[in-house]
Amino acid sequence: MGRMPWATYLWPGLPQICRVGSWPGLGLAVGFAVLLNLALAGTFLWSGLFTPGARKLIWAAVAITWIGSAVAARLRREAPPDPDGDLYPHALGQYLKGNWFEAEQIFARLLDRNPRDLEARLMLATLLRHTGRPQEAATQLDRLEGLEGSGKWALEIARERRFLAEGTAGAPRSDTPGAEEPRPPTPAGPPESAPVVGAAAA
Repeated sequence: MGRMPWATYLWPGLPQICRVGSWPGLGLAVGFAVLLNLALAGTFLWSGLFTPGARKLIWAAVAITWIGSAVAARLRREAPPDPDGDLYPHALGQYLKGNWFEAEQIFARLLDRNPRDLEARLMLATLLRHTGRPQEAATQLDRLEGLEGSGKWALEIARERRFLAEGTAGAPRSDTPGAEEPRPPTPAGPPESAPVVGAAAA
């Protein structure tokens, strides 16, 4: 994932929401909003709502929450790389070798860590189709289409659904000239030229 704008780190919990859709991050962001609004209302709108001591405690809680979140975000940025950060290439390698079980386990691990991982979910759907589980593959495609940003994979999703409708695993078919095993999905772009089939000998 690319680096997030620095302004994202100004609101506690927002980096976690933007990065992985974290529920604890959402709770922190909402809690901070309530606390800040309470402090502002008790100070500027209804000054008699709290005693001076209570107002100081509320503002201290706001400051501690904000500073603590900023420090935690900085520590996360400076932390050593996640040893699981290269899981996707490893899963892809297992997929290309035909090690379906190992690849599925790694893709599932990636999705446990980040349910919004579009690439991992699409690859898992492809793998499930290859291993003869069309219903599970269709479920993964449904989930994928419900995620933000899935539009860039529209062509690949449509291709997977076509394979599922045809009841094929995408393996080469002897009756189709130039047929080939589908490659790992890449974002939708200009169509590649079809394989060149050699001309028949005169």
